[in-house]
Amino acid sequence: MLRTIFVLLVATVGAYYSLQGPFYALLFYIWNAYFRPEDWVWIDISGLRLSLVIGIYLVFATLSAGKRLVLNNGIILILLFLFHTLLSTLFSEHFDYSWIYWKDFLKSTIITYLIIVLVDDLAKFRLVLLVMVLSLCLDGAKQGWFYLLTSPGGSNNNLIAFLGDNNAIAVGMLMLVPICAVLAQTTQHKWGRRFYWFLLVGYLYRALTTYSRGGFLACIAMGGAYLLRTRHKFRALFGMGMIVAIVLLVLPDAFWARMQTIHTYEEDKDHSALGRLHFWAVAGEMAKANPLLGVGYMGYNLSYDDYDFSHGMYSRGRSVHSSYFGVLAELGYLGIILYGAVFLRSFYNCYRARRFISTNPQLSEKEKYVAALEASLIVFVVGGTFLPMQYNEMLWHYIGLTFALENIVTRHHAEAPMSRVVPHLQKLKAIS
Repeated sequence: MLRTIFVLLVATVGAYYSLQGPFYALLFYIWNAYFRPEDWVWIDISGLRLSLVIGIYLVFATLSAGKRLVLNNGIILILLFLFHTLLSTLFSEHFDYSWIYWKDFLKSTIITYLIIVLVDDLAKFRLVLLVMVLSLCLDGAKQGWFYLLTSPGGSNNNLIAFLGDNNAIAVGMLMLVPICAVLAQTTQHKWGRRFYWFLLVGYLYRALTTYSRGGFLACIAMGGAYLLRTRHKFRALFGMGMIVAIVLLVLPDAFWARMQTIHTYEEDKDHSALGRLHFWAVAGEMAKANPLLGVGYMGYNLSYDDYDFSHGMYSRGRSVHSSYFGVLAELGYLGIILYGAVFLRSFYNCYRARRFISTNPQLSEKEKYVAALEASLIVFVVGGTFLPMQYNEMLWHYIGLTFALENIVTRHHAEAPMSRVVPHLQKLKAIS
């Protein structure tokens, strides 16, 4: 009953503020997408199709508000990739199956574009990050702390509907860790800093207790990327040391034994590492047979048996277990080129933002947000090698945020010279 009351209260507040403007409708949509209220209430509300209703309202609210639509080379790349996924779906041997999932990806792409359009200042950018963090904190940080306090080292196999299986949960939780860190670093309240660091530890432990080897590698990459980008390396090292002391030291021998199979995959008892190599090889065969459009959007599992040259050695209807090989198999060579181009553009957005920040001291605070986004994307770059998360909505929201942050920094950089001249003009005017 309390769950239902809580969900209804948040939904009521979200609906009310959505009427105030499209940006609040965007926040309401993100909360609904990440929190998944239908999984928390005791009554069946799936028939309400809240995601679709909020999404349609968000589009019309944005158009009616007269927001200036954005179009640049990066957005054109995203649209080209979307169009390519549509062609792959239309010509897929499994059209009925692919079409259902492609409509979800269309929705994700639209929201990604609206993030670019509506998140036009740092306050809004920060609010989007906050909603993302809080929407998953009950599934993520709460579970992490619960297992840390009650059964340290135990494996957590609870699913998170928004993310999927353990490997995807590990990557999703780790992508939130840099966001928690930057929220802690930029808040003005001491209690806020403590709260965000509390969430960070919970998310990190939740990720590690999946026992995902890909997640563990992504965690190492995240720490290295964050340390490389931050200006306060000693402070960062001290903070990482404290977190390591809290989290890693309580992990049991079973955890480290599983991580050991990363470089001794021949000894992997469940043969999951060897299986991945085979699944990737099958993806290559699919791409060779269908170089332009692949086997169809989300079509790898259904096509696997037709291309499995092991004749069922690793069972039937298997997953590709890789975002990149998944795109290669399902969308062909052109698809993987476009996918890689979108990612390169996202990192270029971060690079361009950092370049402007380095020449303008007034923008220095924004560098922390750039570093956080980069670290989160690197989590996916590494972790996504081992799981098919290429179309996940959260990932594409992060891509949209790199565009939004680059736009914010670019605009402030252009306005900064004038902001330095105006005070002097005012002084001259006063003297005269």
